[in-house]
Amino acid sequence: MAKSLDRVLQPDGSYKWEEVEHITEAQQIATACPAPAPVVQPKKEALEVQKETTADFEAMTKAQLETYGRTIGLELDKRHTKAELIAEIQKFTSAN
Repeated sequence: MAKSLDRVLQPDGSYKWEEVEHITEAQQIATACPAPAPVVQPKKEALEVQKETTADFEAMTKAQLETYGRTIGLELDKRHTKAELIAEIQKFTSAN
């Protein structure tokens, strides 16, 4: 960068000529306010799926079983019995 002569105030109140380097506004802002470090947070969906895989299928309703099946990529039909839905989920998860 180009330097120029500028008057600089001294502690005793006098001025002294010095070579100074010009700093643009963008450079002043960048040095005054550095960008914050990015915060990495785990995805909520992954945590929810882990919680549901340990869930007791017998305690879930047919609607909850259908919703759970969709989260793992399985389309279930609520017209089937609860036992059939649980069997389909277990078969699907053991195959993967």
